[in-house]
Amino acid sequence: MSQPQRKTHATSTLFDKSVVRQYWLQHRQARRNGLGQLSRTPFSTLITCLVIGIALALPTTLFVLLKNIEILGHNYRDSTQLTVFLKPNTTENEALALVQTLKTTSAIREVHAISPAQGLKELQQQSGIDEVMTDLTNNPLPWTVVIQPIASYRSPADLTKLGEILKQYPAIQSIQLDMMWAQRLAAFMMLAHRFIYALSSFLAIGVLLIIYHCIRSVTQYNKKDISVIQFIGGTDAFIRRPFLYAGMIYGLLGGIIAWQLVDLLLLWLREPSTTLAGLYRSQFQLIGIGMANTFLLLFSSIALGLVGAWLAVNRHLRTPSS
Repeated sequence: MSQPQRKTHATSTLFDKSVVRQYWLQHRQARRNGLGQLSRTPFSTLITCLVIGIALALPTTLFVLLKNIEILGHNYRDSTQLTVFLKPNTTENEALALVQTLKTTSAIREVHAISPAQGLKELQQQSGIDEVMTDLTNNPLPWTVVIQPIASYRSPADLTKLGEILKQYPAIQSIQLDMMWAQRLAAFMMLAHRFIYALSSFLAIGVLLIIYHCIRSVTQYNKKDISVIQFIGGTDAFIRRPFLYAGMIYGLLGGIIAWQLVDLLLLWLREPSTTLAGLYRSQFQLIGIGMANTFLLLFSSIALGLVGAWLAVNRHLRTPSS
């Protein structure tokens, strides 16, 4: 490479570094200006951030509680089983042979048979009518087979399909499958999800309008300064940048407040929820918001602040009287 070419390349590299350095310096100055705008009215900024935090905390709390309900529903679904009653004239060998056949079915995880004598003994223990049971001359209970499907085969449609397959065995008389609770839970979860999505959308619009109004007020307060910057040739991007940072700071602080409010609420509910689960002999533990959802909450709040500020500043810049 010739000497002039080397000088040109070095000059271009230094120019690129200078442009990048100047770009980051402008953004650093804009962040400071944005913080300065909020620090001039600390009480108003605090109230605004609290309102944003409460607005964001409500759908976040409902979302976390819905996740806990889903986990609780999965725990109950894990105990889903089918009770198969065999025909009264079924012998022990036929019942055990049917159990061995069902164990080879891919959709079934566990199978065990209950003899009429075992069934009568369990009924006596659960009902507490031992005297009536002892007066029976013949055991009226049939052989019973309890089937627990695999984890991926416990939806209402899959269990109904499995029940239809089991009905094809000639030794089976009836199948008891209580799927009403599962269908009700699925319908409730669908309704709850849609409600939370709708509520989140409404509150997100509310947060957007709050930040829009706050940044709009700040732009009106700094109207003369903005006019001076425009007069000396300042670009819209240069004018807009500090307000965008102010909007993002509003959103970030509101998101942090919402995060802490949700954590405090779940911490307050954890002990009574554990006590209630223990009364039902369950190991259920109330889960928190989680790291991924926390980042999603903060990112959403910052994005709302950015969009609200951008709309407010753009309206001010496009207004002829500004």
